[in-house]
Amino acid sequence: MNPDILTKENILNKVNLQDAFNHYLQPYHKKGILKQGKHISNPFLANKQKTPSFNIYNTGPNNWRFKDFATGDEGSIFDLVMRLKQCDFKEALMIINKDFSLNLTYETPRVDFDIQCKQQWQAIDLEYWLTYGITAPILKHFSVYPVEKYCRLNSQGKRISFNSSSQNPMYGYKISSDCYKIYCPLSARFRFAWLGNKPEAYIFGYKQLPKTGNRVFITGGEKDVLSLYARNEPAICFNSETANPPPKIIDNLKARFKEVIVLYDIDHTGISQSIKLSNNYGLQRMILPEKLMEDKGKDIADFYALGYNLDASDIKIEASEPLPEIQLLSTKTLAKENDYIPLLLKTQKVLTERKAKLIHKVPPLLFHKDIGILYPRTINVIQGKAGVHKSRLAETICSALIKKESWDSDLLHFRKNAQQAVTICYVDTERNLTEQFPYALQQILKKAGHQREDTPEDFDYISLLQIPRKDRFSALTSYIKRVKQMYAGHVIIILDVITDCIQDFNRSSDSMQLIDLMNDSINSEDVTFLALIHENPGSTDKARGHLGTELLNKATTAIQIGFEKDSNRRPTDLIVLNILKFRGGRRPEPFYIKYCEQTNGLVEADADLIDESARSRRTKADLFEIQQQISRLLRSSIQGKTLVEELASYFDCSERTIRERLQECIDKRIPIPNGKGIPSVLQKKKEGKEVFYSLAPIKRGQKQKTLEL
Repeated sequence: MNPDILTKENILNKVNLQDAFNHYLQPYHKKGILKQGKHISNPFLANKQKTPSFNIYNTGPNNWRFKDFATGDEGSIFDLVMRLKQCDFKEALMIINKDFSLNLTYETPRVDFDIQCKQQWQAIDLEYWLTYGITAPILKHFSVYPVEKYCRLNSQGKRISFNSSSQNPMYGYKISSDCYKIYCPLSARFRFAWLGNKPEAYIFGYKQLPKTGNRVFITGGEKDVLSLYARNEPAICFNSETANPPPKIIDNLKARFKEVIVLYDIDHTGISQSIKLSNNYGLQRMILPEKLMEDKGKDIADFYALGYNLDASDIKIEASEPLPEIQLLSTKTLAKENDYIPLLLKTQKVLTERKAKLIHKVPPLLFHKDIGILYPRTINVIQGKAGVHKSRLAETICSALIKKESWDSDLLHFRKNAQQAVTICYVDTERNLTEQFPYALQQILKKAGHQREDTPEDFDYISLLQIPRKDRFSALTSYIKRVKQMYAGHVIIILDVITDCIQDFNRSSDSMQLIDLMNDSINSEDVTFLALIHENPGSTDKARGHLGTELLNKATTAIQIGFEKDSNRRPTDLIVLNILKFRGGRRPEPFYIKYCEQTNGLVEADADLIDESARSRRTKADLFEIQQQISRLLRSSIQGKTLVEELASYFDCSERTIRERLQECIDKRIPIPNGKGIPSVLQKKKEGKEVFYSLAPIKRGQKQKTLEL
């Protein structure tokens, strides 16, 4: 094997597994080096364990694994990365390769087998399957073929052949053009064999599932899936009952089906693994009756073959352990005939239960640098004048939220929370469907590391352009309802632009109807909104209409984007992002960006452009002139808002420019004569929610130092 190719074996040869476990578990314990047997709280759980039971242990030379004795979770370093990063096996390899700078390269594996399948199902080939009610059309639908013979290389590199016979029939589950899973049901030596490039995250029957339905089964094997399908029951299986399924697959099933039921064999392995899968993902379990074992059966295929069905009274269905999350109640589902007392009392009960518990701050969905910008179950705003790249900013945020872990790109320093899986639903109302919106979708995918032909499961989009304006609210309501049904996990809905989603954004009834829809959604579902809105033309920074006013009131984070202006109030090439409102803590500092023609997108502005813009603004508010006006105005302490407005009016410049000049005076401790002509320095003090400026005389010991500045 080439030692420079990205494979599981080459990673194990190059990485110290104890170091790797410490690297990925460090954020969850922060206790230095995690040693064997040292218990920490399970990193896969939403809440910390009262009695930590998760640890790592060594089973041999560089063969470290993890295990939680309370939950049953266990696995390798690759299983850990897949669970923590919400990714598949191949993506886990790429993450480890990048994190440890292994510089392993990718190579397409060779096809080292030959297989000869029969093109038609004959009666003799169907005898085995008909026992379970599985017909030729079903087998064809699932790409199952009778195998004549196949050849493969053994462990010594020698070519060996296998032939089918009536005593030992062989069947092939075609996974891809270069991969088959061979099934020999009557073989005394082995029943299964893999040919070609075995997929790490193998799921049989997933492509054949309906889009939606009442229930879907997760069962133990391919034959079980086919038996259930023959009875109009959709089902899937993994490579074995002990396999750890990708979390996004379980989330997808929950979104598409009302019930997801684990139906494993009733032997010891099947029972124990079904309990583990059920509790880990909040799924129901169906348990077949013990009489099946007396009839020498153990799975659902045997159950059907013996003449039983799922209506049998001795079949048990058990729920998983109750999930800790308490959902708020939807006003639409509980309020009837304007009697809201039951709803208020139920909500009061939820609040009483929640306030009695230790409340942890909800982690953000999106960071800008190290600051949380977008939080779950909130309403958020991007506002700005026409033509200031609001949509491109939203597209950049969208790319950051669906970006592949292995993709290296700087998306204006926006990055998603790797521990929180989200789905993006982009609603557009302005761009044409022939070129503009499709191109925007291409850009989102490209910057996130996808190909334009890709259709990621975590990215949904629609356009309301063809819907009459009077019907758009109804269409949007239907779409949000569909989103809640289709996607499990958290959903971020981007409305670009929100004023086009209702008939009249100046009419309070229309505005409040949309606001109420969003409020109801964030309180009853795992939904977050990011709304784009235009500002009124002219010098005002107010978002348009009654909707704009109410939206800012309800927003958790409000971002303003606009071109920086020069001393003559003309727009420059510099774009500034201001946080107008931020409930997550102290408002972050402005961030400067610019439009790049080469990438047709937004990039971080360089220092020279920022300095050039600052120098241009200073011509309207020279620092020396600022000092003179401060000396004139500050006879005593003055409210910050009053001082800023007075200076902005005097110098005919923006309030932000004045704040920058005032801060420069404070930072440099520039001497300014007070009303009595005594050299003083500018000070800023916060009293309650208000900021006040004053001049403090320079002390004797500070005078010389201050003058030198």
